[in-house]
Amino acid sequence: MQLNSFGFFAFFAVVFAAYWALPARWRVPVLFVASMGFYACFGSSYLLLLLGCITAVWAGGQWLAANPTKARLRLALVLVFAPLALFKYFDFASGLLASALSAIALPVSPVLLRLAQPVGISYYTFQAVSYLVDIYRGKQKPEKSFFVCGLFLSFFPQIIAGPMTRPRVLAPQFTEEQKFDYDTAIACAQLILLGLFKKMVVADSLAAWIGTYYRNGYQVYSGSLLLLALFYTIQIYADFSGYTDMARGFAGLLGIDLAENFRTPYLSTSIKEFWGRWHISLSSWLSEYLYIPLGGSRVSKPRHCFNLMVTFVLSGLWHGASLMMLLWGALHGVYMVVGTLTKPLRDRMFAALHWSRESITARIFSTAITFCLVAYAWIFFSAPTPEQGLYMATHLFTDFVPSVRYLKDSIVLLGLSPEAFLQQMLWIGSIFVLDLACYNTTFPAFLKARSKPVRIGLCYLLVLLVVLFGNFGAGEFIYFKF
Repeated sequence: MQLNSFGFFAFFAVVFAAYWALPARWRVPVLFVASMGFYACFGSSYLLLLLGCITAVWAGGQWLAANPTKARLRLALVLVFAPLALFKYFDFASGLLASALSAIALPVSPVLLRLAQPVGISYYTFQAVSYLVDIYRGKQKPEKSFFVCGLFLSFFPQIIAGPMTRPRVLAPQFTEEQKFDYDTAIACAQLILLGLFKKMVVADSLAAWIGTYYRNGYQVYSGSLLLLALFYTIQIYADFSGYTDMARGFAGLLGIDLAENFRTPYLSTSIKEFWGRWHISLSSWLSEYLYIPLGGSRVSKPRHCFNLMVTFVLSGLWHGASLMMLLWGALHGVYMVVGTLTKPLRDRMFAALHWSRESITARIFSTAITFCLVAYAWIFFSAPTPEQGLYMATHLFTDFVPSVRYLKDSIVLLGLSPEAFLQQMLWIGSIFVLDLACYNTTFPAFLKARSKPVRIGLCYLLVLLVVLFGNFGAGEFIYFKF
């Protein structure tokens, strides 16, 4: 059940009505049952696994709080990570081990379980880890209520693709007295509308052309590949941020405030800034529970670089058990290491040129470089196979010619008509316009600052675009597979 489907809207309408109509003491059970019902739509066996995880985390939190030792924490974390390791990483690790043994003349066949990965398992596992670690650190008290603990792990707007919200922030909201607020509801509805536009109009439209290329092979120009890289860069942002907008909007209609996950990431002037604006909940989770415990930046320069590489490689593997995801994470790690090591040199260069980093030209230059680096890394993230990813990454400029005729031919080879190409560029441009408008604010706050006719006009425009150009096939969100 996708968040942009008619079925989900009907489901949410029932939950919304029951949540606000029933006495406050029934709200936690209503949300828990709704979350279990939502998750059951993806498979009853997945639901049993989730309930088992909730039970283990709830009991483990009580046990750990009674005697918060490292030994107990390690055991609890092993139990929490075990399902993720089994379902997501066992086959990948087995294949790597078999390849390594074959390389030293010990050929063996990998043991493959071929288990279907439960949806959202990476997200609720990381939620569980933050809950247990925070109890160990004394930042979180164990939840006495099984249902509140369960909701923290399984709240239906966020369980599939986040955003991950800290237990000390999210869990108390389920038991606080909530009062329906009309202005908040309007802002949440605006977020949902924005998410629908990003997903159904922009992301799904671009996805159709990207999928066509990967199905049809390699017979295209470098210009075609550059366009595909641009398309996917915008698609994944519109898709994932669209999901987050909807998740935060639906949760907000129930009085629950989820963590912010995106803050105009493609307007970043450095890779470091990009990771402070992209998938913020995961970035902050990795920083708090991995990077800082490793020593962060308060160590020697070589160790700092090592900490960065470990964090980003594991970030890649979190997204998927494949060499391409590992390579994507490692590439961002290299970006961060190079950026760290060359910062003094770049500072001297800007000073020698009397070029302020805050000047418009410097910011445009830095933003363009950062965008190109991010877009290049997405090639490895998007490719269905290593062969396709490596081919695309190494053929971006092999026959490039800066001419109108070459651009036209590159477009035709993708199966795009001139009209279809202009439409895709319009959607891409709309994303940048929205980000520029909301650079220092949120979309609801941006609308609130406008006059009433402008505010209503923009909302009706988004509705019209969704109705006329939206994909009502409820295409799956990219991050559902993680």
